[in-house]
Amino acid sequence: MSYWPSYQRMTPVARRTYLGWLAAGRDDPSIGIGYVFLFFYGIERRLLVDGAHSEAPDLIREVRRLLEIYGTNNSFKGYATRFLDAARLVSSADIERPQLSPDLRSGYEMPMQVRAYLGRKLAARESLDHGEALLWLLSLPDTNLRTPARRCFTKLLALWRHRFAERYPNGLKVRPPKSRLKLDYRAASGGFGYQTEICDESGPLPDIAAISAPLDSLRDILNACSDELAAYSRLLGRSPEARGTMEAALLLPTELFSSTLGTAVAQRLEQLFAGRDAVSLKVSDLASALSLKIEATGNVPAGLCNKIGALLDRLDIAFEPDRRYGSRNMQGDGRMLLFKARNGASIDGDAPDFVAARTMIDISSLAVAADGRVAPEEFESIVGEVRALSSIGEIEKVRLTAYASTFLKDMPAQQAAIQKLKALSPAARQAAVDSATAAVLADGHASPAEVKFLERVYKTLGFPKENLYAALHRGAIALDEPVPVSGEHRTPGVPIPGDPRDLRTASTGVQIDLARLERIRSETLAVSKLLTGIFVEEEFAPPPPPAETSTPTAASRFSGLDAAHAALLEHLLSAPGLARERFDDLARNLRLLPDGAIELINDWGFDLFGEPIIDDDVELSIAHHIEIELKGMEATI
Repeated sequence: MSYWPSYQRMTPVARRTYLGWLAAGRDDPSIGIGYVFLFFYGIERRLLVDGAHSEAPDLIREVRRLLEIYGTNNSFKGYATRFLDAARLVSSADIERPQLSPDLRSGYEMPMQVRAYLGRKLAARESLDHGEALLWLLSLPDTNLRTPARRCFTKLLALWRHRFAERYPNGLKVRPPKSRLKLDYRAASGGFGYQTEICDESGPLPDIAAISAPLDSLRDILNACSDELAAYSRLLGRSPEARGTMEAALLLPTELFSSTLGTAVAQRLEQLFAGRDAVSLKVSDLASALSLKIEATGNVPAGLCNKIGALLDRLDIAFEPDRRYGSRNMQGDGRMLLFKARNGASIDGDAPDFVAARTMIDISSLAVAADGRVAPEEFESIVGEVRALSSIGEIEKVRLTAYASTFLKDMPAQQAAIQKLKALSPAARQAAVDSATAAVLADGHASPAEVKFLERVYKTLGFPKENLYAALHRGAIALDEPVPVSGEHRTPGVPIPGDPRDLRTASTGVQIDLARLERIRSETLAVSKLLTGIFVEEEFAPPPPPAETSTPTAASRFSGLDAAHAALLEHLLSAPGLARERFDDLARNLRLLPDGAIELINDWGFDLFGEPIIDDDVELSIAHHIEIELKGMEATI
């Protein structure tokens, strides 16, 4: 057949094929598209020329059926879609709201159904809601949806609702144009044309296609939504099976996360809290609540720790240890602490005052745990020191108290904490050792192990040991108070200050915001309530030291070290600048805990040389002068 098919000019074979297709139900997908157009010509003419409006529902239904079978042909799809728009407008007084779809565009004009529906909204002087504004934007011929918006269309609709409401809380008000909406239909057959003005009960409808003023703002919102969904879209592009997983949900904007997995996760976490504001639990229990898989032992990967942190921040839950604020990574077989705090108690973890306070807790905690137990009074002393700090805010104090609790239950290498002290200012170092001494004395006595640890701290920092002994002898740390240097002399005639309430109208012009003061006071009380009830669920005791293991083939060269630790030290001597990951592998092969092994070897070094042996950094190393001493030692069996 020719490009413009005609039954009159068809060959007998083509006519037989056409009639066979009609008789068989018009559903053969392999038939030439010309036969489908020939049948479609008749439907156009029947409705728009013959005016068979009573048959419109059947005709519309048939064209929709044909579209499902032959819609892959773009030419037929375009003509059939325009016919459906025209048919609904001329055959019914009701103008239905079109459904949102990523494929609303149709050719070089907005679909008539969209123009009619939005035209009625403009005629009624009604604002466009979020769905109607997006309907307008998506139906424009020059709107091209980016991949994130098209791939994640359902998420786009939900996010658009939030972002549109932020920009237009009362809807989008659009002034009606003077242009009137007219249906100008060109038949697919080219045999006739059809024109009519679209009206409703109020009269002719304005044509929204003549308006362009608010479109730039709407496009900005659409592009911003696509940007926010980009990471989520890339994950689904790589791994379609990730849809609905926690990993995918973490990449969604906060509003969408809360409406998807967020609610279910929040309910599971609330069961862990059991009505409390803070709870101590195993890391594996949290992983189970979050439907995450972690290794039974060893460090939880840093990336996963950060994802857990981002998730809990959205649920207004904080935790320790939180590596984002200076703590170590969580351990698969370790414990952690959850506590409720807005935005996950987000703070500046690198602020000097916060770093100094955290290091003070490190030293104090290590000091009180040196004798193998932590008395409640000792823990309360550490918490008291935190509460007394004026250089940090209330939320920092909450996080530091949580940090102290987890630090005492899961002790890292002591020497690493002492090395952090060296980076502090002299005043901060003095405050840290004073706090540690006070914590040791909080239970009324100082054990030999605690005193030995404090001696190491004083020696490492270059403080005289006599100062430590004097503090222990006094039984407390002297308060940092002004020292009177002369007698008091009162000067008569000084007027008594007026009523403090008059400060609000003092001549200085300073205005006191009583509402703000009350808000700060209530927030401080809330934080103090959390502090007072936090983490006293169980007695604090450091984990037992790892059992000594022996390697039958390794002979100890170093008197005082068992075979496994001696072998580890030999590896360090033979491979200077050993990477931390390699060291951890060697330690585990010898059935040793890496941090515990460093601590034990450094303790041995303190007893022998008065200073630590291993410098724990990205690479583990031994000071040159100590390396010479170790290599010169005679091997003993």
